Amino acid sequence: MNYRPLYSLRIEHDYFDSKVCRAFRCRVPPSATALWHRRALLIRQLAENEWTILYDSAGAGVDTTSDILILEMEITDPAFVLYTRWNAFRPDSTYGLELPAADDTVEAVQAIRETAPKRKIGFGFCQLRIRMTEELFLSAQGGNPMSCTLQFHAPECRWEFLLVPRGESTPAPESLIMEEMGDKLHFLPFESVKAYNREILRTVSEEAVPMRERYDYRLKVSARTGNTERKQLLLKYIYPPEPGKFLDTEPGLLRQICNL
Repeated sequence: MNYRPLYSLRIEHDYFDSKVCRAFRCRVPPSATALWHRRALLIRQLAENEWTILYDSAGAGVDTTSDILILEMEITDPAFVLYTRWNAFRPDSTYGLELPAADDTVEAVQAIRETAPKRKIGFGFCQLRIRMTEELFLSAQGGNPMSCTLQFHAPECRWEFLLVPRGESTPAPESLIMEEMGDKLHFLPFESVKAYNREILRTVSEEAVPMRERYDYRLKVSARTGNTERKQLLLKYIYPPEPGKFLDTEPGLLRQICNL
């Protein structure tokens, strides 16, 4: 046997570094294995976010008049729904995607369609139906196999920080400053609010920030001393907020809580 690429799938998400999405797994469902065996097809994972279908170039190939290859995509990261811009997504529903697509790169949330309101136990969230067209097979035989890149995007949120004083007294909010040391992010003046059964200090970023697995922001909190321009550093490094950590925030906000 001489195996060569027939068709490839790649999944990108701008939440991850270099857009390498690690939130999915692709597999051949048991109900579809018979056709894969008859056509001597294999599926191989090339990277964390990339899979390819291989065919035996010395064999009979596929039937371009009727063959439809089935793959299932499974979500492996439960937090996927929190860092993905997909307002209409329903985790319990079944979805489908018809391939090959008109373009090599497609917007995933537009191309993937809901096919049933309830998903059966043990089934992946999305069924891929790859139709073996004449164009697809000829492209593979010519050494230029077709592919599809699904692109997901992260939402943008403003960052909310709550500072919890360690002692009984709460510093004057007007004396505090939240700064991003590279001046790439700016914050509203602190205010005193009642939350979690006590008085705490709150600020929110002026800009909305696209969710990312990692950020290059460096945040600190300082306090003005008297009427001078001098500042006392109170918090040297503040971790960025994480999606899903605090679910009682207002829509469009990501919250982080720090001890002051």
